[in-house]
Amino acid sequence: SPGILFITILSLIFQGYPVFYKQERVGFKFKNFKIHKFRTMINTTGDSITKYNDSRITLFGKILRKTKIDEIPQLFNILKGEMRFIGPRPEVPKYFKKNQFIFLNLIKPGLSDFSSIIFRNEDQILKKIGGDKPYEKLLPLKISLAHYYSKKKSFILDFKLVVITVISIFMPNYSSKKLLIPNLSKDIPEIKSFFNKYPN
Repeated sequence: SPGILFITILSLIFQGYPVFYKQERVGFKFKNFKIHKFRTMINTTGDSITKYNDSRITLFGKILRKTKIDEIPQLFNILKGEMRFIGPRPEVPKYFKKNQFIFLNLIKPGLSDFSSIIFRNEDQILKKIGGDKPYEKLLPLKISLAHYYSKKKSFILDFKLVVITVISIFMPNYSSKKLLIPNLSKDIPEIKSFFNKYPN
């Protein structure tokens, strides 16, 4: 709570009101809920997917995003039982199809997972993909990773992902290229072909 209060004060100084940003996401058993974040954009309306060098992101917002501090308010979602620390990132309703997200019958969405670590710089990856709807080309791989996690979920795996999540804040390339992608590629070959096509 002292950390959240400190960031709140800084946000008010550098960005003004509102401090927090809420967005609808699809959760456990397909129930929608509001996810909480520190606001990082001047204009929080429009497309929910951030573009590379998005002009809507403030200078202070870039710092929050780079360090992933903007995600800290999701601790409230965890306390409310809507999320857990480790689990597939909750998707926006726009890209949700029930038959693709059946893993939500088994597990709650989370603060961090394979996808959030591997695609930490998602805006840069989307730029490499290009086209009108780059996210729709990335989403199937994120769904595959979520299904994989739901099958392999264990205390040991969750603990490893917590450690790798912390490492990814300081060494994003190392955490994805050395700690995750080589092992995941054995079970999910699409990962290797994806990064051969769009080098990270």
